[in-house]
Amino acid sequence: MALVLRGGLMWDGVADQSRPADLVVDEVVTGVHDPGQARPGADDLVVELDGAFVLPGLVDAHVHLVWSGGADPVAVLQQEGEQLTVVRALTNAQQQLRAGVTTVRDLGSSFDIAVTVARAVDRGLCEGPTVIASGRTVIMTGGHDPFWGVFSDGPEACTRAVRQQVSVGAGVIKTAATGGVYGRSEGEQVGQSELTFEELAAISAEAHRLGRRVAAHALGTDGIRNAVLAGIDTVEHGVFLTEDIVEHMRVQGTVLCPTLAVYRTLADGVDGTIPAYATGKATEVTDAHRASFAMALEAGIPIIAGTDAGAPHTPHPSLVTELETLHAYGMTPVQALRAATSTAAAATDAPAGTGTIGAGAPADLLIVTDDPFAHPAALRDVWGVVRHGHPVVTTSPFALMGAYGAAMPTAAGVRWTT
Repeated sequence: MALVLRGGLMWDGVADQSRPADLVVDEVVTGVHDPGQARPGADDLVVELDGAFVLPGLVDAHVHLVWSGGADPVAVLQQEGEQLTVVRALTNAQQQLRAGVTTVRDLGSSFDIAVTVARAVDRGLCEGPTVIASGRTVIMTGGHDPFWGVFSDGPEACTRAVRQQVSVGAGVIKTAATGGVYGRSEGEQVGQSELTFEELAAISAEAHRLGRRVAAHALGTDGIRNAVLAGIDTVEHGVFLTEDIVEHMRVQGTVLCPTLAVYRTLADGVDGTIPAYATGKATEVTDAHRASFAMALEAGIPIIAGTDAGAPHTPHPSLVTELETLHAYGMTPVQALRAATSTAAAATDAPAGTGTIGAGAPADLLIVTDDPFAHPAALRDVWGVVRHGHPVVTTSPFALMGAYGAAMPTAAGVRWTT
């Protein structure tokens, strides 16, 4: 039984605007038709969208499924231990999916838990988004986020760590080129360069040889420069960029995943609930972060949307907040939408066609009733989510269509027929 979505405004993840179209999907999109041209089979289920918006499922390019999104997720992680954290990670993944985030890239999880979640979803053991997971991260001894790091000193050790993560099923390699804002109360500085250029180059070379991309946590200028020159694929955060680094990124096609909103949250402190050391460091970087983002945007650097979901007061999901921040900092609404669909998918080795709507693309869809081109906030009002052609369990009547068919109640102008 195919699902036929008729009378909607479809945005394919690439174009400058949406257009009226009818969609036919099973596990993949089997047809994109002009209005009224879809020909449902006798057993197909037809949904009359009456002008609702159909978009590709969203992509959050930087999450931590093992983190709680509370005031101090590291403390929670240490208290709960491995088994309970597996349950938390799966729950977080499912919350992402129900909000229309059908693909996430997880860039750091203790015990390689995100790799396990990815495998469970892929095998159909549970519902969830597509998870592209690094598992543990390749760091220097005592480096950023040691609670999920593989301590690696010297190029040979870094090569071995990449091989180790690939062997356990990592779909991407994560490394730390610099210190950070949150994670450790002492022992690291934001601008401190950690892994050397030679170590980063070894990580990049081995990951690429084994068919994996590399994401580098990089805030300070020296560490960002080392990572870019070493050939990593995505700069995570990129707080202290310079014009020469941006030019190298432009020439190489290096992608920026700025995670803007989380640093504003950390700097705010949320009534003093966030650890003071993190708030203090975040306050020192927010202006530079905004300036670096503007520099990259002006230069035409590929920019993708990532949230650091799970970090302090950054729940699963937080993608719409990040899109609002991208928009507030200078992106047009359609640029922000691409950053969370086609551009993000292309930069993260998501399955072919992810982040787009076209024949053969995964049937991962988000249906909303308000215009997301007017403002990204429209994406919060989720009416329906489809993953691989199947409605996702949500509070929306859309999720119940398989059980009730033509007896479905109407919602927001959407009507059901069989």
